[in-house]
Amino acid sequence: MRKSLIAAILAVMLSAGVSSAEVAGMLMLFDNDAKEDYATGILRASKKTFFIGVDVSTLELKYYDSLSAMVLALEKGEIDYLYLPQLVGSYVLENNSEFMLKGASWYPKMIADTLNFGFLEKNAELMKKFNDALAGMKKDGTLAILEKAYVNNYGLTEKPELIFENFDGAETITVALTGDLPPVDYVDADGVPAGFNVAVLAEIGRRLNVNIKTIQVDTGARLVALTSGRADAAFWFRENLGVKMFSSLMFERPKGVLISEPYYAWNEFYFIGKK
Repeated sequence: MRKSLIAAILAVMLSAGVSSAEVAGMLMLFDNDAKEDYATGILRASKKTFFIGVDVSTLELKYYDSLSAMVLALEKGEIDYLYLPQLVGSYVLENNSEFMLKGASWYPKMIADTLNFGFLEKNAELMKKFNDALAGMKKDGTLAILEKAYVNNYGLTEKPELIFENFDGAETITVALTGDLPPVDYVDADGVPAGFNVAVLAEIGRRLNVNIKTIQVDTGARLVALTSGRADAAFWFRENLGVKMFSSLMFERPKGVLISEPYYAWNEFYFIGKK
């Protein structure tokens, strides 16, 4: 799979060449204030990662609050690429026949982006409960089962029925999801939140005996959802900060925000453009 992908990208490069000053659309990590730091980090990271098909030394970055807005920008020719995790990029390619793979990158696994939940510092105890639930899910294999069903085989097999259990008289935890990052999280044809994040949340709710309520927010609005009190927790993704040698490439989390332990990681990314 990897060899055929590289061969395809090289063929595109040889036939069409690589232009300069191209623009790639990216989803915001945190909020508007994080954009410039993230752009700088990506350019620095290009020296320590494997890029093919796109000249990142001249690449300009444009940030979007939602995947749907970014896809529309590519359709209109406002940007040259979507820069997406391989998992999300594969979904976009399968559902947009006018798009094609133009390039890819592979980060060392030690600095892979991770999926987490974000909390305000005042909800540190709630984060601890989430971490305990996630640890239990990893230990007993539940997380691996959910990953296989909702990530590895997202377009190939029927998903397990996804149900948020209701516990009479129990606390309700509100979690902000984008609903716009398939197959990680999205809204299905019936208007119901679905995907890997939602499956993980449903299992956390069962283990903590709490009711889970989800709200949909744009990627760049997750911090506002927390600080405004609309949400107790929010879906988050971040660079892994565990390796000191790569610390110059990483980005500080927003002030006052705590990040849970990761429950999934991706280190392969696609550049997707129009045919």
